[in-house]
Amino acid sequence: MFAVAALLLVSAALQLIASLERWVTITESWTRTDHLVEDHRFDYLYPSDPWEPLGSTAHLAGAGFLLMALAVLVMVVGTALDRVLAIVVAVSFAIPGVHALVSGLIGVPTPAQYVVAWLTLVSFIGLVVLAVRAIRTSWVTSLAFVLLSAITIPGYIVVAFVITPTITNFQSFDTTPWTETIVAAFIALAGLAMLAAAGAVLLKNPPTRPLA
Repeated sequence: MFAVAALLLVSAALQLIASLERWVTITESWTRTDHLVEDHRFDYLYPSDPWEPLGSTAHLAGAGFLLMALAVLVMVVGTALDRVLAIVVAVSFAIPGVHALVSGLIGVPTPAQYVVAWLTLVSFIGLVVLAVRAIRTSWVTSLAFVLLSAITIPGYIVVAFVITPTITNFQSFDTTPWTETIVAAFIALAGLAMLAAAGAVLLKNPPTRPLA
């Protein structure tokens, strides 16, 4: 569980850095008059036409997705069905991750832009099912699965149109500033949840020391 927590926390850190690059670094130096930085063409989690890269935001987001995919695989050690679901969710995270990373490198969306929306719906459903199944053995793991759904498009919509405007008291014409930051916070909370679960297991079953 410590490995899962580490993967999720690093993923959250990458997403946070990307969001700060958009909403702090780039916003402060913004001089364009044709588009505002809130325009959806600069959204980097799921690049799709029309899209323009902003610095290294897509690179960081893509790397964060890949770490989340690995974390989901490690989180599930239950039944065969759980493992199949974990693989499905991991793949549905990994492909958008590669898509964002490569799109950032080449400066245009890859052809995967036409399937990532469907994949994120798959990941959302998979996370919900995993959360329901995990609650029987670990409510903390179940909570972590729910928190991770914030980065899927269904979860992102809720964050963008409900949670972020409530926190910032501002609704943008397009992408509300700090939306990706809130998404990063959800991932970090999932990581902290897994860290707490790992700590609880360690306290319950402390390692035995060999006799001298």
